Amino acid sequence: MSSRQVFLQGLNASFPIVAGYLPVGFAFGVAAEGAQFGTFSAVFVSLFIYAGASQFALVGLLKDGVPLFSAALITIGLNIRHFLYGPGLSRETEGFSLRERLVAAFGLTDEVFAVAFSRIKDIPSESRFLWLMGLEVGAYSCWAGSTLAGSIGGNVLLNYYSFLRPALFFALPALFLSLLLLMLNKKTLPAVIISLFVAAFFHWSGHSETGIIASAFIGPGVGFISRRSL
Repeated sequence: MSSRQVFLQGLNASFPIVAGYLPVGFAFGVAAEGAQFGTFSAVFVSLFIYAGASQFALVGLLKDGVPLFSAALITIGLNIRHFLYGPGLSRETEGFSLRERLVAAFGLTDEVFAVAFSRIKDIPSESRFLWLMGLEVGAYSCWAGSTLAGSIGGNVLLNYYSFLRPALFFALPALFLSLLLLMLNKKTLPAVIISLFVAAFFHWSGHSETGIIASAFIGPGVGFISRRSL
């Protein structure tokens, strides 16, 4: 299989992510415009932070007057879970050079990791980097493009079709749920259940935000440990 075919194969694998990113990225563009970020700043955040839910949190925090330094620290805290994704794919990417690892790490979002984790084992080892690049380029370009579209035309569209607003802002959890169901099996079930209980405990205690961060660390940690022990 040629390099072009491998890349296109990865690009095709990104289509489920693209289907979810279109409404979510659009919704972020709308949210950023509503917070008076401006189109340039909204697209800049999507291009260089590229962190999905954390971008929504950042916009909300800045809109509420939280100092930029504090908002940045919270955003970084929400994204620390990404450090667990590299070890999760380490067995399948042992042949990557340092440069390839750094490039691949940038595009490794929650959704990209979910697809890569479940499918990269079926890709020949010499083709895995190009396949992963196709997967990541598809997701990244869609996220940036849908943010631009949402920032430019989102408010105009939603003024005419206001019923779309709740659907747009539910798109992110819906995307996470669909990917979770694809990954759910006997090996991942303990981590999912523990994450659920941790988040539910903090939510019922009135500390939902803390619960999100705690479950984001504890759940993947349990999954990583249980996988290493197999």
